[in-house]
Amino acid sequence: MKKLLKWIFYIFVGFMVLGYFASKNEPSSSTTSSGSTNAQETAPQREVFSTTARQLFKAYDENEVATDEKMKGKLISVKGVVQSIDKDFTDSIIISFRTDNEFMPARMEMEDSEKSAAIALKKGQQVTVICERMSRIVGAPSGRDCVFTH
Repeated sequence: MKKLLKWIFYIFVGFMVLGYFASKNEPSSSTTSSGSTNAQETAPQREVFSTTARQLFKAYDENEVATDEKMKGKLISVKGVVQSIDKDFTDSIIISFRTDNEFMPARMEMEDSEKSAAIALKKGQQVTVICERMSRIVGAPSGRDCVFTH
């Protein structure tokens, strides 16, 4: 029984890693001619969907399809209380916001240009980030290509 559970866990982790890299390799719709993306440069061109981390978690929990449709083609502004400041296995900066489920925070992958702001960040601070993309991974909101608002 332990072997079966171990293999199920390995398969689950494998799918998570595969999903992570598959979504990371998708071309961003707002890539500039120099190849870099910046939410602040595209803000005048695209509508902004504003929410909080808790509201986003609830919306995804109630209806993932409807939530994705509401945000489709928009920049996503997420306000939340910082639960943790981490790095993932690819050395990307991850800011986790508190949600109603403490074990499933909303995880925002920050642009590398936001490193200095992330260094100054503290747990419990309330901040707002703007993300190019948002999806639901393993039950929790997950933002990509995010920048802090100043």
